Amino acid sequence: MLKKLGEVTICYCREERIMISFDTHIHTYPFSQDSHQSIHEVVGSNATSKYGYVLTEHMDYNYVGKMSFEFSPEEYFKTYLPYRNNRLLLGVEMGLQPDNLSKVAAAISKYDFDMVIGSIHCVGGDIAHLEYYDRLHKSEAYTNYLVRILECLEAYHDFDTLGHIDYICRYAPYSDPELHVSEHKAAFVAIFNFLIDHNMCLEINTRRLDSKVGYETLNEILRLYAFLGGRLVTVGSDAHKTENIAKNFDTAEKMIQEHGFTPVYFKERKRIEL
Repeated sequence: MLKKLGEVTICYCREERIMISFDTHIHTYPFSQDSHQSIHEVVGSNATSKYGYVLTEHMDYNYVGKMSFEFSPEEYFKTYLPYRNNRLLLGVEMGLQPDNLSKVAAAISKYDFDMVIGSIHCVGGDIAHLEYYDRLHKSEAYTNYLVRILECLEAYHDFDTLGHIDYICRYAPYSDPELHVSEHKAAFVAIFNFLIDHNMCLEINTRRLDSKVGYETLNEILRLYAFLGGRLVTVGSDAHKTENIAKNFDTAEKMIQEHGFTPVYFKERKRIEL
C-alpha cells in the first residue's frame, strides 16, 4: 500500500508468505498395510487441521517381500468415497519398477485418483531392507537408486510428483547414509531436468526434517532443483500415524521461501496452486 505524506511517499509492505495448503502424502490402514491409522482417525484430524489431506495408499505391483503393498482400488473408492471432499482427497503412491509400469499405467488410466505420487522403493530388492546393501559399496547402491529413478521416469511419467527422493537415506546402513549432491550431481541434474521439462513436481517429504543432517541433505538437493529452474513442489509428511500428519511443515515452508518454490496439490489430476 502506498501513502503520500507531503513530498514523501511511504510504502507499507507486508512480506508475502507462501503457505502450504495440503499434506499430499498420507497412508491409512488397511489399504496401506504398514500404516497405523484408520480413516476415522484421519477424518477426525482433518476436521481440526488447517491443512487439507491427500490419502496416497501404497500400490507396489510385483513387490517381492512378506508384506503386500497392493490394494483393491474398487474397495478403496467404495470405502472412502463417502469421506471425499475438497479437504480430503483420494490419491495413490505408485511404487515404480521397470517390470510393473504397464500395470501402473493401466491402474492410473482406469481409476479416478485425485493425485498420483511416483516413488522408487525397490532396486532389485526393497531398499528398506538391509539385504539390498549386501556387498554393495555406498556409491554403487546410491548410483543404482538414482539410475532407477531416471530409468522409470523416462519409461513412464504419467504421474504428478516424484516422491521422497531422499528415501534411501532412511534405511542405508552406512556410517554416512546421506545422499550428497556433490557425489551424484550428473544423475540429479538429469532427473530434475526431466521433471522440469515435463512440468512435473518434486515432493518435499518432511519425514526427515526434524533431523539436522536430514534437513541439510534435502535442502542441498532442493537447492540444485531450484538452480536448474525447478519451481513446482508438493509437500507430504508420509504419515503412517495420525500424530505425524503435517509434521515439520513449518520447516518445509522455510525451504519453500528460501528457494522460491510454488507448493501445489492435485484434485482430479489437475494441479492446484495458491
